[in-house]
Amino acid sequence: MTYIIVAFSSRALAMQAQQIFTRRGIPVTVINTPREADGSCGLSIRADIRYRASVMQTISTTVLAGGIKAVILMGYDAMGRKIVERVR
Repeated sequence: MTYIIVAFSSRALAMQAQQIFTRRGIPVTVINTPREADGSCGLSIRADIRYRASVMQTISTTVLAGGIKAVILMGYDAMGRKIVERVR
């Protein structure tokens, strides 16, 4: 499965973001943050790559606007290659 990971600066913000994604109908899972996400807390949100556009829109319009600071957006393609995009 190809997925994206959104890492946050604190555990409380990760949990708050999870609620925002769920309310918007975007299925996410709270996971331990991979080591590659330097400077983040220990929790991240994982979503299927099919929801990338919805996740990005939610991050820009709701999550960041609400004061949540997303650290990094990471993804893995079908070949297992890591894709990293800094959001803020």
